[in-house]
Amino acid sequence: MRGKEVKRFTLYGEDGRTIGPEFVHIERIADRSSLHDWTIAPHSHPGMAQVLMIETGTVDVASDGSARKIAAPACMIVPSGCVHAFRFAVAAEGWVLSMAIALLHDPRIAGLLEGLGLDGGGLRVIPLETEDRQRARLSWLLADMADRLEQGLRATPALIAQLGLVLATLGETLAASLPQDAGKDRRAVLVGRYRGMIEAQYRDHWPIERYAYALGVTSSTLTRACRAVVDKSPGDLLHDRLALEAMRFLAFTGMGMAQIAHRLGFEDPAYFARFFKNRTGETASAFRAQRAWEGLER
Repeated sequence: MRGKEVKRFTLYGEDGRTIGPEFVHIERIADRSSLHDWTIAPHSHPGMAQVLMIETGTVDVASDGSARKIAAPACMIVPSGCVHAFRFAVAAEGWVLSMAIALLHDPRIAGLLEGLGLDGGGLRVIPLETEDRQRARLSWLLADMADRLEQGLRATPALIAQLGLVLATLGETLAASLPQDAGKDRRAVLVGRYRGMIEAQYRDHWPIERYAYALGVTSSTLTRACRAVVDKSPGDLLHDRLALEAMRFLAFTGMGMAQIAHRLGFEDPAYFARFFKNRTGETASAFRAQRAWEGLER
């Protein structure tokens, strides 16, 4: 992969397709991964998010410069634009649900998405319990959605309702895994809006005051909200997002440091190098040497 860009697909291996605003697709993990020796190379899906449910087996997941092994049962949320790669155990079973980001703003389901992080950020893993009712319900809903799509029920109210049930169940499962004091309030909503604005503007290096002004609050109000919800300052969240994108470039592309710095809006590559080391504790070259996709063990 040295010297190459990260591949960008609609569905893995399919170039050049336009994602419609109500695009929904679901398939078994084996349907696509078995065609590629159970290995899905680093890629991203601009304008499309995915939910994977691992029902049996394991999968080695590489995303944003880190790698780990996930054992079934578990769900993974892959936001739009997130660079990711999978190496599934042979004959692993489960589902891959893909959906257009535009569809997630449909008023019939938009209210079910808070906290899922489908439209930006990093890959998330939600562990499931083998005997849990939510796991069984989610598995049934995905299988039923596959059956509906096979019958040609695309972009219908029934299908949108089915997608809403899947996302609601996923949200309930995620909420149950969080600390009890992580309840939703106006501060959490503000932080969610701020994260969304970061996703759109982080390469432009806006000052925090400009973000606060665009959100209609003061800088101190934004700071208090971020401290209360995620125990970080607004600047930390912004810099975390920049560092995350830098890790993606380092782990999954062969771009030089100057190229990466330019892509992330840094005018001086040396300043970018200092920024990266300050945020991660290691140099960019050391990070790449240890975490590049080719270095993952089979």
